[in-house]
Amino acid sequence: MIRKFKSLVPKKYQKLIANFYPFNKSSPYTQLMPNIEKLNVSDFFLFRLGDYDTVFIAENNLALLIASPARCKHRFYFFDLDGCACGSFEVESELFHYTLHINKAMTGGKLTGGFIHQIEYSDNLLKNLLDDPKEIVFQHRGYSGYKAAQDRSSIFSFVHGNFGTMYHSNSKIFSLSRQRVKHCYTPQIAIRNERLYEFFFLNSTSKKLIISVIHIDKDNQAKIDRKIIIKPFGSYKYELDTFNNMEVLNISWQSALPVGRAVIFENNGVLFDVFHS
Repeated sequence: MIRKFKSLVPKKYQKLIANFYPFNKSSPYTQLMPNIEKLNVSDFFLFRLGDYDTVFIAENNLALLIASPARCKHRFYFFDLDGCACGSFEVESELFHYTLHINKAMTGGKLTGGFIHQIEYSDNLLKNLLDDPKEIVFQHRGYSGYKAAQDRSSIFSFVHGNFGTMYHSNSKIFSLSRQRVKHCYTPQIAIRNERLYEFFFLNSTSKKLIISVIHIDKDNQAKIDRKIIIKPFGSYKYELDTFNNMEVLNISWQSALPVGRAVIFENNGVLFDVFHS
């Protein structure tokens, strides 16, 4: 049906519509941009407290653009594992980067979940620095850093933004991320023995997300290990313990997200690393 419709479109427009859903079933975002002034969209970042400390490097987009300090207001919105708003925090700064040390007072006492970053500039500042402030969209894809809470050093392991395009408007949270047809995602990692792997899946869409986690064994046989349901703007931690299970050689997952990356923690019992897949 889609091919038949496409064949009816004049050739000069076929290449254009090929980028749009449903002709492109791997398009991760809506093609309809919201009519909002000073729009800023954010990746959906992970916070971990309790056994871990989390920091976030928030970029001052305008300051970086003009290569000069620019006064702004950083706003952070936090969500629990079920996708419910659990806290917020705001601070003013003119620095190129602001380091946020996340704590339980900001997250409503929640130890794990997701958050987004928004930024606000005064109208006068935007008019003085930009020809047309309505034409600019700020994107927030900063770096989250993690370290063990008992570690007294100031060294964090960092990972940059994963996926998201969420934004705050009129006291509500919206997202440009979309679920499409089923996609299978295999991370570019080697599953090693005597490790604890923690896969954090964050749902940045406004619909519940279903993920099927697939194990590949030493005989190259694939088997669904678990089906996960994540509520809108929720998060989920999936663990793979190769201290006790050395049969799994690889892992994949299937979902309706065209960009189905996870944030992965790899722990050997002494040290850990964090990366996206």
